[in-house]
Amino acid sequence: MLDGLIIGGGISGLAVAHWLGLHERPDGWELWEATDRLGGTIGTDRVDGYSIDWGPNGFLDREPLTLRLVDEIGLHDRLEPANDDSEKRFIVKSGRLHPVPFSPPKILTTGLLNPLEKLRIFREPFVPRRRDDGDESVYDFAARRIGRGAADTFVDPMVSGVFGGLAKDLSLPACFPIMREMELQYGSLVRALIARMREKRRLQKANPDTAKKSGGPAGPGGHLTSFCGGLDVIVDRLEEHLRPIIRTTQPVVRIAHVDGAWTITDANGYQIQARHVVCTCPAYGAGEMLRGCDPALASALAEIPYAAIVVAATGHQREDIAHPLDGFGFLIPRNQRLRTLGSIWTSSIFAERAPSGHVQFRTMLGGAGDRAVLELTDDELWQTIRRELDPLVGIKADPSFMRVYRWERGIPQFTLGHRERRGRVEALASRHPGLHFVGNAYYGIGLNDCVKMAHRVAGQIVAQSGQITGKAPP
Repeated sequence: MLDGLIIGGGISGLAVAHWLGLHERPDGWELWEATDRLGGTIGTDRVDGYSIDWGPNGFLDREPLTLRLVDEIGLHDRLEPANDDSEKRFIVKSGRLHPVPFSPPKILTTGLLNPLEKLRIFREPFVPRRRDDGDESVYDFAARRIGRGAADTFVDPMVSGVFGGLAKDLSLPACFPIMREMELQYGSLVRALIARMREKRRLQKANPDTAKKSGGPAGPGGHLTSFCGGLDVIVDRLEEHLRPIIRTTQPVVRIAHVDGAWTITDANGYQIQARHVVCTCPAYGAGEMLRGCDPALASALAEIPYAAIVVAATGHQREDIAHPLDGFGFLIPRNQRLRTLGSIWTSSIFAERAPSGHVQFRTMLGGAGDRAVLELTDDELWQTIRRELDPLVGIKADPSFMRVYRWERGIPQFTLGHRERRGRVEALASRHPGLHFVGNAYYGIGLNDCVKMAHRVAGQIVAQSGQITGKAPP
C-alpha cells in the first residue's frame, strides 16, 4: 500500500509533491498524470525562433511561497521580470486603443469615459459601504462603487482578460476577496488606497523590496514574472526533481474507499491502494472519478463551471505592424461587440519570444457565453482576429507564424454562489479521511493560488499522518 497518490501532473500536483518533500524521499508516493506530459495548461512551444506559452504566461512575484519554491528548485537565476514598458496597458473603445488611466489626473483626461462617468468615479468615497459579506457580482460591486460607465469600461474587460468570464456572473468575494475586505474595513476604495499608500511609504523605509510588491485597493501588487524562455521551465525542473514518483499516460477512472484505504483504478484496470489521495485534476474530472464512491461529492464538484478559451499565437514581421507596441497589449469591453477578448504583445513583455525583426501576439477569444469559438478553423480564427485587430494596430499582412490552443474547459468560473459550492465540496470531502483536493477551481485560478493551496494541503497531510514519507515545510 502506498502512503499516498497524487492525481494530476499540473502545477498543483507537482507543488504538492514538492511541499511533501518527495524530491528528497520519494518512497511511498506516486504521481499519476493522464496524458503524456506534465504541466496541465502550462506549456511552452519553441518553433522557428518563437517561444509560445499555451495558457498562462507568468505570475506576479508577490507570493512568498512561489518565490520560495523557485529558490528551492534552483530557478531563481532564471526568473525574468516583464519589461517595465509592459506597465502601459490599453482598452479598446470606438475602434481605438486608449491607455488605461492609473491616476486621478489621467482619469480626468481619458477618452474612455464621458464627464458624468468621470465625476461618478470621484464620488466613490461618499458611497455607503456594504456592511455584510454576502455574495455580489463583480460587476454589481463596481457599478455600486464607481458607476456603470466605469464598470463597463474597466472592470468588464479586466474580468474577461483574467477569468474569460462575465463580470455580471462572477462572484466578487470569490474572485477578488481583497476588494470586499477593503470595503468592509475602510468603507471606500479611495480610503483603502490612501491607507495602502501610507503603508507602502512605511514599508519603503523598512524594506524597499517588500514595498515594491504592495498594491492598491484592487489587491496586492507585484510584477509580472516568467522564466527565461517560457513558463514551462518551472514544470521541467519540478519533473526533473520528482521523476522517481511520476507516472504519465496513467488516467484514473475510479476512486473507491475499501477496507479503510483508498483504491484507485486506472483506465487499464490496474489498481493500487493508498492511505492518502490528492486530486489535483480539474474539478469535473475529480467528480467523475468519485461518482461511484460519493455521488453527492461528485455532483458538488461537477457544479463548478469552466469557460472555453481559444489562445491564438501569431508571429509577424515587425514592419507589417503599424503600432509601436509600446506596452502590454489591450483588452476589449464586451459592449464593443467584438469576439476578441484581448491581445497581448508577448514580444514586448518578455525577451526572446520572437526571432529578430518579428513580433508575437497572443490573442484570446471565446470565454463564458461563446463556446462556439472552439468550432472555428485556424483560418476562420485568423480572419476574425485580423478584422478586429487591424483597425487597432494596423496589420499589413498575414502572419508568418500561427499556432492555436483550444481549451474546451479552460478556466474555472467562480460564479455567484461559488463560496457555497466550495464549502459543500469541503464539507463532503471531510467525511473521507485521506481525501484531498488542490487546484485552480477552489480558491484562485493563478499559479500563485495553486502553489499556496498545495502548501496548505501538504501541511494537512503531514498533520494527519505521522507516517508520511516526505516532510512539508512550515
